[in-house]
Amino acid sequence: MQLLCRTWLYILLTLMTGAGAHAAGLQVTPIVLNIQQTQKSDGLWLTNTSSQPMDVQVRVFEWLQQNETDVLNPTPEFVASPPLVKIPSGQKQFVRLVRVGQKPATGERAYRIVVDELPLERATTKGLTFALRYSIPVFIQGSVATATPSLAWELRRGVGGDVLLAVTNSGPTRAKLSAVKFVSKNGRSVMINKGLFGYALANSSRQWTISKNAKVFAAGGHFEITMNGKNLNVPFAGFR
Repeated sequence: MQLLCRTWLYILLTLMTGAGAHAAGLQVTPIVLNIQQTQKSDGLWLTNTSSQPMDVQVRVFEWLQQNETDVLNPTPEFVASPPLVKIPSGQKQFVRLVRVGQKPATGERAYRIVVDELPLERATTKGLTFALRYSIPVFIQGSVATATPSLAWELRRGVGGDVLLAVTNSGPTRAKLSAVKFVSKNGRSVMINKGLFGYALANSSRQWTISKNAKVFAAGGHFEITMNGKNLNVPFAGFR
């Protein structure tokens, strides 16, 4: 069974930067976990800032990129303790994440902790109670602590005129991409995403739809991208 990140019946919050994540009463800290290869456990703080008690479920999934998209699979390699909690108003709960059967690996391994605020049985004044989902990235360091990503970029035409940006990372650690902008040869600037764009995981490929206006990209130009906090200038001759 595969769990794909989606928004169906949930307000899906995939938060990867900053000190903590909070919305509608549920606060989660930290929002990224970096775990050493020999480290046996880590954890999250869940805080209920609302005026009502809250039921929360915590699950851990292996995070892969297959067919150039994100896939989450159930994993026996992490156990959340406790996996289900009831948090009173104004209180907080620590959830420990314990590694089971630590596997040595050269490359970095990626997981996601999915934190769900479970729907309340009672209705709100508007007749609907929203549940929240947080998807927290977890990275277990590979054997090479100073590893860096190695990226290859490709601009593609998609179905229906979509413009696709594909990134292949042949390095042993992830590339965190943000602040993506395209500048055409005639100087026209197109902001693709001001904040977090996404991750290219270690030894994986990821593709994103970035526009429906292929004409802007046809003559080539360059992308200005921030990768792991460093500014990159990636030239493109045009579509392949």
